[in-house]
Amino acid sequence: MKEFKKYNDCRRVRKRKSQEKHTKLGHPWRVDESTLRALMDDATNPVRDKPLGVQIRTNNIPLTKRALEHNLRTRIHAGVYKQAYTKMEISLDNKYLRVGYGYVNQWQPIFGFWDAVYWTNEAHFNPEEDFQKPSILRYEGKRLKTNNIGVRKPVKSSPLTLHMYATVNWYYKGPLGFYNDNIDMLTLPKPLQRPRKYKYETQQKYKERLTEWELKCPPAIEGDVGGHYITQEYYTEHILPSYIDAVQQARIGATIEQREWLLQEDNDPSHGTKSFNNVSRKLKDSPDLNPQEGVWLILKQRVKRRLNSPLPPETIWDGTKQHLKEILVQEWAMITLTEIRRLISKMPSRCKQLATNGGEAIRLEHW
Repeated sequence: MKEFKKYNDCRRVRKRKSQEKHTKLGHPWRVDESTLRALMDDATNPVRDKPLGVQIRTNNIPLTKRALEHNLRTRIHAGVYKQAYTKMEISLDNKYLRVGYGYVNQWQPIFGFWDAVYWTNEAHFNPEEDFQKPSILRYEGKRLKTNNIGVRKPVKSSPLTLHMYATVNWYYKGPLGFYNDNIDMLTLPKPLQRPRKYKYETQQKYKERLTEWELKCPPAIEGDVGGHYITQEYYTEHILPSYIDAVQQARIGATIEQREWLLQEDNDPSHGTKSFNNVSRKLKDSPDLNPQEGVWLILKQRVKRRLNSPLPPETIWDGTKQHLKEILVQEWAMITLTEIRRLISKMPSRCKQLATNGGEAIRLEHW
């Protein structure tokens, strides 16, 4: 009775006693807090960027995946989150151009300006590439901490890699084309390393070695090579005409007199850099200002899903390049104008963000 009078409520005696002792009712934790915090350190947990199941087996944690998630969330405020990458390096000159682009176009209307732009771009699809961002185990609110930021690993080239191009508009989606498939591009051979003069070598002996090196160097090839997978000559002869034809068809079928249709390219060397008859200057390293990049992302994600887990009546990929082309064309046909318009409608807000963030890269959910 004395005990009940002290706590005034016999139904909560145990709870109030535990509060005085700074303990909780129920079973004790099966894993110490120090063990959980050790999972946050790369030195003690080298598989921090792997799934929780792998981390449990590697570190011998006596918990299930769900129990470990509960322990991390309630005890140390941690969990598995999408990993951040290092920011894209943008030069000061390019930031200045991007800010100007944002100021000029942030108030441009969708109908009357952005709907008249034909967005062009080239891309590649590698079936061995991972399009999903990896996850990492970290504390809440520590996304940009140094040890939580990863570096995007370069993807090794694959013989199954396909290079494709297309153009999209508010009212139009062009066909999906492929390039650099059966035609050998013009490439420059790698020159031999120029010999250096030894410390005690005479000038005459060095000149003899230099002459021998010049004779071994491959002959110069006429023509300029632009871009990684495409030359300027190939672009102007095989790809650019399809872009121009789409704009010409829009001009012929335009119901508004003297409507100006614009062709937007990026600053790839194969496109040339002396023409500015586009929306504005060709901005370098600015995929965040081209809705076509968002369309590529939609296409790659859907094709990747189909290759890994096809649904009936979809056919299983037979591993050939020709079948992969057919799958890409089929999934490209499934992309609707509504999805393309959703991406183009983001351009005014992206331009406003450019005008305020100093030309830094824009990262949103669409692309």
